[in-house]
Amino acid sequence: MHMRVPAKTTLSLRTQVALVVAVLSFLPNLVMILIVFIPRYEDLRNTSYAFWLPLIGWMIFVILLSAGTGYFLSRYLLSPLTQLTHDLTAMQRNTNQLTTARLNQNSSDPKEIVAVKASFNALLDQIHLEQARRRSFMATLVHDLKTPLIAVSHLLGMVRDSEVLSKSERIEIVSQLFKQNEGLISLVQKMVDAHKFERGDIKLNTSRTDLQDLLASVLESLEPLAKERGVVIEQKGEAFAQVDPKELTRALQNLIGNAVRYARSKIVIELYAGVIRISDDGPGLPAPLSDLAQPFNAQPVMIAGKRYTAGSAGLGLYISRRIIEAHGGRLVTEVTGESGTVLLVYLGPA
Repeated sequence: MHMRVPAKTTLSLRTQVALVVAVLSFLPNLVMILIVFIPRYEDLRNTSYAFWLPLIGWMIFVILLSAGTGYFLSRYLLSPLTQLTHDLTAMQRNTNQLTTARLNQNSSDPKEIVAVKASFNALLDQIHLEQARRRSFMATLVHDLKTPLIAVSHLLGMVRDSEVLSKSERIEIVSQLFKQNEGLISLVQKMVDAHKFERGDIKLNTSRTDLQDLLASVLESLEPLAKERGVVIEQKGEAFAQVDPKELTRALQNLIGNAVRYARSKIVIELYAGVIRISDDGPGLPAPLSDLAQPFNAQPVMIAGKRYTAGSAGLGLYISRRIIEAHGGRLVTEVTGESGTVLLVYLGPA
C-alpha cells in the first residue's frame, strides 16, 4: 500500500519578500544593540525589566513594520509576474487557441519578464510549427498515398473486368502497376528517412572517397530519367572527400534527380575540393531553399507550373540537406531564377 506524501507548503513570493525585508531591517538594529550594550554587560546584569521591555518592544515593532512594508511594496514589485500568471492561466483555459495566442510585451515590463515572455512566445511558435507539420504529414498520407493506390485499383480493375486484353496491353498495365508501386515504396521510404533524420538519428561510416566515381554511379542510376526528359548531364572536375559513400549517394540522387525533373535541357556538375556545384537551366526554385528543404511543408508549392501538395515537395531536399549537414557541410543556393538554379554542396575536409 502506497502512502500519499502531502505536498510541501511553499510560502508565496510576497510573503518571502516581506520576511527578507523584515530580516534585513532587524539585523542592523540587532548589531547596534550588541555593539552598544555588550561591552556594558556587567552593568546591565542589574538592569530592571523597565529597561529591556521598551527595547524588545522596539525590535518587535521594527520587525512588524518592515514585514508589513515589504508585503505592501511586494505587490507592486511582483505585479508583472502576477499579470504573467493571469495571462498564462487565461491561455490554459483556451487550449484550442493555444498555437495562435501570444503573450503581449509591455513597455513597463522588467527585462526579466520580457525575456520570459519572449522565450514562451518562441516555444508557442515552435508548437505551432510542429502542429502545422503534423497536419502536412497527414495531408501527405491522404493525398500522396491515396492517389497511386486509386490508380493501382483502377488498373487491377481493368485486368479483372476485361476479357479482350492483348498481351502487349497486359504488359503495359503491369508496367504501370510496377511504376505506381515503386513510387509508393519510394515515398514511404522518404517519409521514414525524414522521420529518422528529424530525430537526428544519422550514423555515418566515412572513408576517403573518390567523388568522381561516386558521381558517375549516381548519374548512371538517373540516366533513364534524363533520356526520357531529353536532358544532357555534363560532369567536370575531380575531387576526394571524407564521406559516407552510401549516404552521400542518396543525397546527390535526390538533388540531381530534382534537377533532371525540372531542367529544360542541360545540367552541369562540377567537382572541387570540398564543394560540389550543381547547375541546371530549369525554371528556378519557387521558394527559398530553407523553406523547401523541410520534412513536411505546410503549404503546397508550384514548380515548373505543377502544383505539389503539402509534404511531398520537400522530403528529398530535406533528406539531402540533413545528410550533408551530418557530414559537417551545408547545402546553399548560389543563384536561382528563370534561367536556372545553382546549388552548392559544401562537404567536410577530405
